[in-house]
Amino acid sequence: MTLAQPIETQAGTVKPETCDVFILGGGPGGAATAIRLAEAGLNVVMAEKARHPRFHIGESLLPHTLPMLERLGVLDRARAIGVHKSGAEFISEDGKLNPVFNFSRALCDGPGHAYQVRRQDFDKLLFDRAAEVGAMTMEETTATILSCDDEMAVIQTDNAEGETRIFQAQFLVDASGRSTVTAKMRAEKSPDPRNTSAAIFGHFRNVPRAEGERGGNIRIHLTTPGWMWQIPLQNGITSIGMVAPGDHMAKRDCGIEEFFRAHCAKHPDISALIEGAELTGELRATGNFSYRAAQAVGPGHIKVGDAFGFIDPVFSTGVHLALNSANEAADALLAARANPGRRDALMAKYDRHIKKRLDYVSWFIYRIHDPAFREMLLNPRNILGIEQAVISLLAGDFRKDLRIRSRIWVFKLLRYAVEKRQAARGYEHA
Repeated sequence: MTLAQPIETQAGTVKPETCDVFILGGGPGGAATAIRLAEAGLNVVMAEKARHPRFHIGESLLPHTLPMLERLGVLDRARAIGVHKSGAEFISEDGKLNPVFNFSRALCDGPGHAYQVRRQDFDKLLFDRAAEVGAMTMEETTATILSCDDEMAVIQTDNAEGETRIFQAQFLVDASGRSTVTAKMRAEKSPDPRNTSAAIFGHFRNVPRAEGERGGNIRIHLTTPGWMWQIPLQNGITSIGMVAPGDHMAKRDCGIEEFFRAHCAKHPDISALIEGAELTGELRATGNFSYRAAQAVGPGHIKVGDAFGFIDPVFSTGVHLALNSANEAADALLAARANPGRRDALMAKYDRHIKKRLDYVSWFIYRIHDPAFREMLLNPRNILGIEQAVISLLAGDFRKDLRIRSRIWVFKLLRYAVEKRQAARGYEHA
């Protein structure tokens, strides 16, 4: 890599600095990638546009996230800020059905629990860990890609103090999250037409919790339309959010809080839940929930986590998929450095893995509004170990294990049969 000449910027002439890898974004995906690469001895620079701690949703971790946190050296810290999560619960619209899926019953080996964490604390501990192991970390810093190809990436950073720097990197990792910097730059980001959800969410105090271990479970309330999450956090705080199709959200003709509470009032179980609750802070809204880039790799760069794609958070896969992709991106980059001749093949393999994993999870997410799918979630049966296979999926076990995948395949067939049965009942009723 040839050192670039000084570059003219609005701040004046800036001499480029070199690094092995520049990481755009300091969330879980970016920080995990930085940790792995810095521990391997690479010169890593990571720029985050905000300052930690900052508010974020996606607070429910999965059991199979824990081994990755241990590898990154932060498991004990995550445990210290977390609420023990032994399972996931789904609640019917009328509140009468409430099956509990305990992670300890998963079909294959793996941790039998996870944690609920405030993302502002969780993201900060990962970011701080990256600095601990040697990555150069910058906050309140915007990063602009000046050029990016297989030869090098050139990035300009501007911080809150007005300092401008130029970095010349052998490789760029895009972990910019929903900002999707490289996908937008290359005009390859597309909304997911099969899931046009939007969300309204906030933190509440004094929300009742179940006794014992169940008190730490994530609870998914199935509503009409959409669904709602209930995530218990430390210090008596509960994260509650509603997710609904974008066209339903577009009908809002009042304030966010009024719209949110009107939705809750239509569901007795949720209405009772928040009756005496105190909203801390403000409710927030986000739209265009689901999207995907055409490719997870490109000239001189690789996308990690939400920078490639995001799907509905009903199964709490956001952080888990981000950390998975971070680990695989780090493996691909290290292997490519050791064997440059295999770089294209390694990047193509990464691209395939990321897409297939997202497809695997998406099948379930697309059907969260489907009556047949809901009937199966609310009336679980462990015939042939199918319920345990579903628990494995809920726990984040996305391995290509035949024991799990074969039962998931049968689950899909049964959903089709339930759908046909529901249709027949409808015709008979008519």
